[in-house]
Amino acid sequence: MNKALYSALLLLAFFGYAACANQPVEESFTARSNLEECSCYRYLTELVRSSNFPFKYVTKEKTDLLIDNDTGDSVMAQLFFDTDGTGTIGWVQYNVTQRQLLNISGDVEEPEELTFDTSFATEYETCINR
Repeated sequence: MNKALYSALLLLAFFGYAACANQPVEESFTARSNLEECSCYRYLTELVRSSNFPFKYVTKEKTDLLIDNDTGDSVMAQLFFDTDGTGTIGWVQYNVTQRQLLNISGDVEEPEELTFDTSFATEYETCINR
């Protein structure tokens, strides 16, 4: 069952990543809004990189995020690195309004709260509220 859940989450992550990849700037206002939203994710990526997440397989600098779900109040993302395999490191959830970052890799029901550089939270909030 866990493999099926991870496979489903990986598929969702792929579609989230694909939505932000290589969108031309010349397209409609909607495409521009999507590009701006995607650029906001760089702050979220840096927020996670600045955290005390247990980066075991690769350095923080080589870690990227695939957004699985973004409700505006909460963002769920897969941490990964570039490799021939899946490269999955783990999963995090960021609660925007509470400025709370959770490691949900081990157990979604009992996530581990992480610390991070709050300046990235400020930048992320400023970006998404434009």
